Amino acid sequence: MNTFTKIVGLILMLVIPIIGLYWFSYKTSLQVVSDEVEKSMYKDLSYFATQTDNIALQLSKSGLVISEDINVKALEFIEIASLYEQTAEKLRIDDKLKLLIASSTWDTTLSIYTPDTKTFVSSNASLQYDPAVLDRTFSRVWNYTTDVPAYFRKQPRFVRYITEPFDAPLPEATLIVEMSFPATELVKSLDRFKAGGKGDPFFMTSDGEVIASNSANRDLQGELTASLDLGQLSKKPFTRFALAGSEYAVSCVWMQELGLYLVDYLPIQDVVRPITFNSYLFYGAIFFLLVGSTIGAYFLYTNVQVPIRELVRGVRKLKRGDYPTLNVFHPNNEFHFLLVSFNDMARQIEQLIQNVYLETIRSRDANLKQLQSQINPHFLYNCFTLIRSLARLGEKETVMELAMHLSKYYRYTTRSERMSAELREELDLVGSYLAIQAIKVQDLQYEIEMPETMRELELPRLILQPLVENAVLHGIEPAGCGMIRVTGARNDRYNVITVEDDGIGVTEEQLAQLQQQISMPPTEDKGCALWNTRQRMLLQFGPEAGLRIIRREEGGLIAELYWPNKAEESLAAS
Repeated sequence: MNTFTKIVGLILMLVIPIIGLYWFSYKTSLQVVSDEVEKSMYKDLSYFATQTDNIALQLSKSGLVISEDINVKALEFIEIASLYEQTAEKLRIDDKLKLLIASSTWDTTLSIYTPDTKTFVSSNASLQYDPAVLDRTFSRVWNYTTDVPAYFRKQPRFVRYITEPFDAPLPEATLIVEMSFPATELVKSLDRFKAGGKGDPFFMTSDGEVIASNSANRDLQGELTASLDLGQLSKKPFTRFALAGSEYAVSCVWMQELGLYLVDYLPIQDVVRPITFNSYLFYGAIFFLLVGSTIGAYFLYTNVQVPIRELVRGVRKLKRGDYPTLNVFHPNNEFHFLLVSFNDMARQIEQLIQNVYLETIRSRDANLKQLQSQINPHFLYNCFTLIRSLARLGEKETVMELAMHLSKYYRYTTRSERMSAELREELDLVGSYLAIQAIKVQDLQYEIEMPETMRELELPRLILQPLVENAVLHGIEPAGCGMIRVTGARNDRYNVITVEDDGIGVTEEQLAQLQQQISMPPTEDKGCALWNTRQRMLLQFGPEAGLRIIRREEGGLIAELYWPNKAEESLAAS
């Protein structure tokens, strides 16, 4: 994951919890506000229901007071009084009824009837007694009815009766007090209550009759009443209903005195609209922020991430040894300078590496020539010493033979157009050299055994001669006689050439000195033949090649040149 992906992922990780927390806060706010609205609605509805019930209760108490009044009870015996006394008594009762009516806030009608004397007194002088209506509407509790005297023009009313005796059946009652008020009084109360709130309250009887305000939504109330279970609803303060595709909070209060249900409903959407509007603003802001962030991320990707990716690709290729030319983006961008500079740097590095490579090749060639030049004078010095000795002894034929071998030797060494040669050429050179040395050391014997598969291998020129020379000078000559064997072998990994002598050999201390001479550069007081040989092998074949000296238990030394098989390919290529 690159930096751009991590930043985008981090932004998403920050945005998602914020949205989640806001959603949880939004739901919690909706729930709290809805609960508070329902509680407040139920509280207001209960207060309104209590007020209405109290007015009806006060009216019931007025009827009870009238039924216990001494003047009203006198109506049961008014037939024995004179006409004047009857009239006066009725006037006194009428005044008391008007006084009670005046204390009520509703348009109430109080009527008194004595069956025995057929006397009827009412606060409404225009009202006539109708026994049939009494039989149909008689109720000891408030009763909603549309069966009313013609005077009320069929307007629904609430009616309640009190008898004397109180529990006597209607036919046995000696006094009947009727209390009534029009249902429009409840409608007016609903209008006043609705004016101070947001709901649409209405009364509902147990039979399903609805008393609603003048501005009620009849269709919505009809849909609500069709799904209401008043028995269950009155047991709970509030509940929820889906009406007209919206959710409504519904509260219901049972009015004990009037025997009505007071129901109110309120759309939750209207109450939580500010919260919902704020949520829309929040989600809209988040949407625009995401759109803006997406656009910003796109520009960041094209202006930053793409150039960085191009730089990373270039660095990876540069690490593999390629020297790419990167695509250049956005001329007015800072990365334009970086990409152009990278291309220039890659070209310069490539040029520098080529220069260093060529310089390395020149240096290697110079080292090889320098090492070769160190060998040639050394051998020539030894040959001149031998010729001088033979000439002193008068060995003319031997001198001629030595001169022939020496000419072959220098004919080979002066061919410096190539820094390497086939092993067969090196073996011919070694044969000439050993023939020269055999002239000097009479009892020197030598053998050269090399597999044909190795004779075609390429080696640094004059790589074997120093080893053979050391075997002769330091092994065979001090002993006066001996055998020198040059052999070769190869396995899956290495090619090995062995120069073995059975001369005087060396001690362990001397072997350690030789090992040190091989690995350490030469000094003025020490020879450099072994070190030169090893260095030439390293230069030609790499760190896996080299020279090692092995001490023979029976006397003499073994010098081994070794190099990896794969080096043949690199040598052929060079």
